[in-house]
Amino acid sequence: MIRLLVSLIFTLIFGELYLIGKIYYYSRISDAQPADAIVVLGASQWNGKPSPVFQARLDTAYDLYENKFSEKIFLTGGIGEGEEIPEARSGKNYLKERGVQEDKMFMEEKGRTSKKSLDEVAHIMREQNINSVILVSDGFHMMRLREMANDLGIKAYISPVKDGPINKNKLAQFKSYMRESLVYVLYLIFGI
Repeated sequence: MIRLLVSLIFTLIFGELYLIGKIYYYSRISDAQPADAIVVLGASQWNGKPSPVFQARLDTAYDLYENKFSEKIFLTGGIGEGEEIPEARSGKNYLKERGVQEDKMFMEEKGRTSKKSLDEVAHIMREQNINSVILVSDGFHMMRLREMANDLGIKAYISPVKDGPINKNKLAQFKSYMRESLVYVLYLIFGI
């Protein structure tokens, strides 16, 4: 009985380390190439001003837009707890101030989770005849986003944020990888 318990604990620890290693690998690669649209995953905003994490995502999308990877940008994110406007609207306003034309931006304002946002993006993509996207978020998020996009039949490339606040804080990075490993497993099991 003790051997079985030790074996199970070892397997769980090894599995967790493997998963974190895989998430870390995806956080360091970008396969961005020209696509029909760029999709920015929402993050918190404060009274219409993107949080530093969200701003880093928006800046990454803006760089892709400026470098002609795509001329369309999807902004995702609904109204979070304690917020009054959707994250997507905050992101749109920020990019509009940077010079992105309003008619080049699409908003998905219903999603409060990555899965819900991508479900809505997939729906809009079908309506707009958009076939491929570049997903923009923090690095820890990339593996699960790619998996969700594949499950939805979305041809997706990834472009993680390189210089965001999470990347500059080792503790925040560690917490993000640990949380993401749990959320990834929940997605695989329950599809949420």
